[in-house]
Amino acid sequence: MRKRLIMRNLYAFMLLMLSGSIFAQEDSLQVVKDSVIVDPIPEIPSQDISKAGYTSPQTYMLADMEISGESKFTKNQIMRFTGLRMGEKLEIPGTKINNALKKLWKSNLFSDIDLYVVRTEGDKIYLRLNLIGLPELVEANFTGIKKGKREDFTKEHKLDPGIKITSNLKNQVRNSVRGHFLEKGFPDAKVDFIEKKQEEDPSKVNLQINVDRGERVKIKSIEFEGNNELRDGQLRRKAMKDTKKKSINFFKSSKFNPTKYQADLKKVIEEYKSIGFRDAKIVSDTVIRTDPKNIAIKITVEEGRPYYLGDVTFTGNSVYSTEVLQRVFSYQKGDRYDAVGIQKKISGSEKDDDIQTMYMDRGYLFSQMIPIEKNVKNDTIDLEVKIMEGEPASFNRVTFSGNDVTYDHVIARELRTKPGDLFSKTEIKRTLYELAALGYFEPTQINPDIQPDPETNSVNLNWELVHKSSSQVELQGGYGAGTFLGTLGLTFGNFSIRNVFNKKAWRPVPMGDGQSLSLRAQAGRGYQNYSFSFTEPWIGGRRPTALSTSIFYSRYNYRDIYGQEAALNIIGANVGLSKLLTWPDDWFRLSHSLSYQRYNFDNYALSVGDIRYENGSSNNFNYTIALTRNSSGPDPVFPTNGSEMSVSLTVTPPYSILNGKDYSTMDDVEKFEWLEYYKVKGRAYWYKELAGKLVLKVGGEFGYLGTYNNKIGTIPFERFYLGGTGLMGNRFDGREIVPLRGYDDSSQSGGRAGEDITPTGGGSVYDKFTLELRYPITMGQQAKIFALGFVEAGNTWLDTKDFKPFELKRSAGVGVRIFMSAFGMLGFDFGYGFDNTMFRNEPSGWQTHFIIGQQF
Repeated sequence: MRKRLIMRNLYAFMLLMLSGSIFAQEDSLQVVKDSVIVDPIPEIPSQDISKAGYTSPQTYMLADMEISGESKFTKNQIMRFTGLRMGEKLEIPGTKINNALKKLWKSNLFSDIDLYVVRTEGDKIYLRLNLIGLPELVEANFTGIKKGKREDFTKEHKLDPGIKITSNLKNQVRNSVRGHFLEKGFPDAKVDFIEKKQEEDPSKVNLQINVDRGERVKIKSIEFEGNNELRDGQLRRKAMKDTKKKSINFFKSSKFNPTKYQADLKKVIEEYKSIGFRDAKIVSDTVIRTDPKNIAIKITVEEGRPYYLGDVTFTGNSVYSTEVLQRVFSYQKGDRYDAVGIQKKISGSEKDDDIQTMYMDRGYLFSQMIPIEKNVKNDTIDLEVKIMEGEPASFNRVTFSGNDVTYDHVIARELRTKPGDLFSKTEIKRTLYELAALGYFEPTQINPDIQPDPETNSVNLNWELVHKSSSQVELQGGYGAGTFLGTLGLTFGNFSIRNVFNKKAWRPVPMGDGQSLSLRAQAGRGYQNYSFSFTEPWIGGRRPTALSTSIFYSRYNYRDIYGQEAALNIIGANVGLSKLLTWPDDWFRLSHSLSYQRYNFDNYALSVGDIRYENGSSNNFNYTIALTRNSSGPDPVFPTNGSEMSVSLTVTPPYSILNGKDYSTMDDVEKFEWLEYYKVKGRAYWYKELAGKLVLKVGGEFGYLGTYNNKIGTIPFERFYLGGTGLMGNRFDGREIVPLRGYDDSSQSGGRAGEDITPTGGGSVYDKFTLELRYPITMGQQAKIFALGFVEAGNTWLDTKDFKPFELKRSAGVGVRIFMSAFGMLGFDFGYGFDNTMFRNEPSGWQTHFIIGQQF
């Protein structure tokens, strides 16, 4: 604006000068107001003025350019900025002068620019530029906002020392701050700037940015008019998902966000279209400020009439038959004309069950699906889906970036998008899951950069990855069963065993081959455990086959009530293979493992029912086969969809059948020298993203410990103990503790139906059910935090004849989880147990559970 004013006034001055309206007098000062100041100018003969004419620009030679004002730049520097040269011909007014001023403004170095005509001598002109330099920032200080956001705004707008403070910069900061508070429900936020010049150098200033967020404005009411087919509550619940009125539900935000409100208005129309009202429209919407803290919203709709689907035809299809397309399309003649759902079934379904995805999975990336309302008869619409299939596209170059730690072959073997393969949308999504499941990259930042080339029917694909640490320092602890158990462990999740003897690879340990190495030490009162495990996730073949090995040693000792020393020593080892299957689908894995444990008892009292075991040794050699399916993801820490299921069978050799011994005459020590049993376990959990970011986790699990020989009975080992956090799982005598929040560790250890106080010794059968609602607080790279609410129920039974699957111990509560890559999962749960325990004939009540190093 100021540039235009300068040039306009300069132009006015020249017109006046040429028309003879300005006459210079010696030592006088003539001023063209606001912009162009004219110092003493020699008188120009009248004949020259009459010859020039007032409509023609006057040409001068630039004789000199003076520089004045507050600027640190030299005359030569300014001349380079403007592009003007001494002695060149200039038309005044003219393009060169105008461009020179534009260049100065575009440099963002000056807050004020004035052009002066000093004098003219014949065809020579003397000009002066008065420049006021932009102030230079020393320090920016925010008031009225939190420290974290101050740092964010400073970084976003690069408010570093030395930056020039322009009007544009201030506007950007103001808009950014106001936009932030607008998102938070503060529409009246104000931002003021105060510049404080430094005494020693006035061109340098401290910038004080005062923020007044004002009052938070909430939505008091949302009312609809003209709606008959859909009630107010339906529209608010289904369409106005980001615009909620105040209610007793404090989890539901009622702040007013204008941007989200406009988006929700469009969803209102989409909701009508989804039930056949294709002509529905919003006649008016009014937002009324009822008081400084509240607004009322009134929306008037015009529904129109419902429409129905008529004949549906497909044209241009050759890859898939019309019958197949109709099955995927799923809408039938006579259904309400669901314009939104129909479009999703053709292309754009969130579940990837649409026609477009089906074509893309066969390589037809460039196919097009165009729904055409072919004929509208009264309330019936005939639809034609025009399909332009094109040619199948294949992957040309498939690359990945950001893998500065992991070796390329580890990533390449996980890719389901290989060069030469036909393009597949489903395989891209599956690869994303696989890369996230590795644990070496930040799941939320894995990005498939798809670069299609229609001319060659090919696709270049680059997987953009952001490395994250997969190593953990495990600090796990918990109190249960009368003792505190602490764990210190080191887990290297991306280890490289082949580089162990390569000194250059130790940074601090050799990494990059995707192997897992874990060292753990546990201790509690009288308890010690040491373990080592190693896993190679891919030992060869086209499908991943994992090899895992582990060894451990445990010792538990204590003094009984008579002061006698008691001890239990356990040594064990395990080796297993796990292979990815292709049937029933390629989410399934089949695993096999062989395991051995030896228990040495020294005055150690182990009793279950009539069984007593105090001195001697037992051997447990078993084989486990397990079938698992895990499609939960994409972030393994916070899955939002998919499921995880498993079923396993553990068996030992049937010694009693093979050796022909009479077990009815044996004592317990001899009977259990070699453990004989089978164990069946199953679990299934599903994840589903509900409204917004709220995620539902629901499922259950079951376990049964059986015997081959009734004369031996169910062994006193490998039993199920229910309650607490499960921190003591698989400790001591091979017991398996199943977490149940709201109860102490092992407080439900197997009882008979109707007993108020259950006997110790663990159960041979258990079941458990869980429903959990999770909400992410932050899913950042450094830490992932989510809150949860849960209801759970479970129980154990001493014998299968007492098993009543729905006679359960119930609990409910809330909790929080914090995942940091260096320490694993941290958190706590605050749960209430509604039923009695084995230790007291009253409700368990409130229990606090600290979770370190694991999650339920």
